[in-house]
Amino acid sequence: MLAPARPLVLAPPLAPCAPAGVLGSPVHGDPWGDCGVLGFRDPSLDAGSTAPLSLRQFIAEAMPQYGFHRWALVLIALLQQIADGELSRLIVTCPPRLGKSLLISKLFLAYWVYRHPQLFAAVASYSGELAYAHSREARHFYRGNGNPLSKDSAAVGNWLTPLRGGCIAAGVDGPFNGKGYSLGIIDDPYKGPHDAGSPRVRARIVEWLKSVWFLRAEPSFIDAGEGALQRNLSAQVIVLTRWDEEDMVGWLLQQELGEAPQHWHVLDLPAIAEYPADRPSYPPTVTVEPDWRIPGEPLCPERFPLQELLKIRARTGAFWWSALYQQRPAPATGGIFQRAWLRGCFQRKQKRRYTPLVLACDLTFKDEEDSCYCGFVLMGLLAPDPGQVQKLEIEVLWAVRKRLGLPGTIHFLLAASAALQQQGLRPNAVLVEDAANGPAVIQTLRRKIRGLLPVPARGSKELRAHAVAPLLEAGQMAFHPRAEPLVEELPRFPKGTKDLTDAFCHGALWLEERYWKGLGVKDAPVPLLLSR
Repeated sequence: MLAPARPLVLAPPLAPCAPAGVLGSPVHGDPWGDCGVLGFRDPSLDAGSTAPLSLRQFIAEAMPQYGFHRWALVLIALLQQIADGELSRLIVTCPPRLGKSLLISKLFLAYWVYRHPQLFAAVASYSGELAYAHSREARHFYRGNGNPLSKDSAAVGNWLTPLRGGCIAAGVDGPFNGKGYSLGIIDDPYKGPHDAGSPRVRARIVEWLKSVWFLRAEPSFIDAGEGALQRNLSAQVIVLTRWDEEDMVGWLLQQELGEAPQHWHVLDLPAIAEYPADRPSYPPTVTVEPDWRIPGEPLCPERFPLQELLKIRARTGAFWWSALYQQRPAPATGGIFQRAWLRGCFQRKQKRRYTPLVLACDLTFKDEEDSCYCGFVLMGLLAPDPGQVQKLEIEVLWAVRKRLGLPGTIHFLLAASAALQQQGLRPNAVLVEDAANGPAVIQTLRRKIRGLLPVPARGSKELRAHAVAPLLEAGQMAFHPRAEPLVEELPRFPKGTKDLTDAFCHGALWLEERYWKGLGVKDAPVPLLLSR
């Protein structure tokens, strides 16, 4: 007897791919559409599962609220090059409270250890406490992305990964002996202006750099066998706000002129963007990240809009604004013109009179962005009060610099002449340096502006400055608040912009030599410029 036929049971259908694959259709990169039944594995999926995060992705996961402002994106791109081994020397200078330490010493430090868990990173700051704080935050961001720590060393200042890499931290001039690193970060090596301005402190930090810090860095090349050298991952990042022209950045850039340049890449971030001609020059071995902004644009308007920056500039004064916010430190005492020599207006009981009054002009060739400014300085020999003895006292009433071509210069001089005349300050002479647009301006305005005179540029700007310096040192010159742009420029000379200083020197020497030596005021004065 035959056994009863078993009922036919159909196997349940295979769960379809999403969407169901059809032979020959590329589902998720699978050319057979069979979801791997044939053993096919999409290479792009393999790469996507093992490829490391980019720095920006790491930051977005570790700190979702982070604001990716434009300046941060520029810096992130450079830091990514360091993590990828494409850049090894980076200097970052930027204003305070921008967020440089968060990005570099915490987030990037964590990312670098995540990318290279078998290597060491080192962070140093002006104090061990601050360096440990950076290290603690870096450890937090490193762990926040799911990365493990070694169980036998998870301290704040020195923590390890399971692959025996990690982070070490100490203060500048602190103990790094016996430890090596492949990434070195120095963040704010000076506690404040007193440290940065102290030759003793600066010299001590330089000795620490030479005898400790740089000696603990891993070599840039390692032996690849058979006499070949292979590039090693070894990087330095220096980040600070400038306090003094001879600070750590100033010293490092000076070393680029020596026999062993390091070829630093500089990211210079002034709070307000400058014209190309106003930006500092660097040694030929240094590369500079271009500024993406138009002149006058704030660095981070999301946090510090332009109006707020202008208020900060008014509160801090020209010296600290130039150093801390524009990253253009000047000598604390000054150069040819000492800061202590710059005084306010002379005291007078009667109405001020000037015999004579001079408008000195230093002109340029064109009004393009890479050209110099035109400088205009109004100054006069101060007449004594009735019954007082005449003294050589010169007051600078106002100073202004403008980027002007020939038509703009002519228009400005006509407008300025009319405005001064309305205020009872008609100049006895308008001195125009006999160079650049000077001859054309004189030819055009000869019959429109009284006392328009060419001044030969005898000698260099520095020689003329040295000739005027004794007048300031002797207390024979004073400055009205409206001459602040000149007061800001003088201590930096001969660095930085020079247009106002050159116009000022022309006017001061003309007043001293032409009038103070007994020649008196005439309707058509003849300029005599001597360099002592």
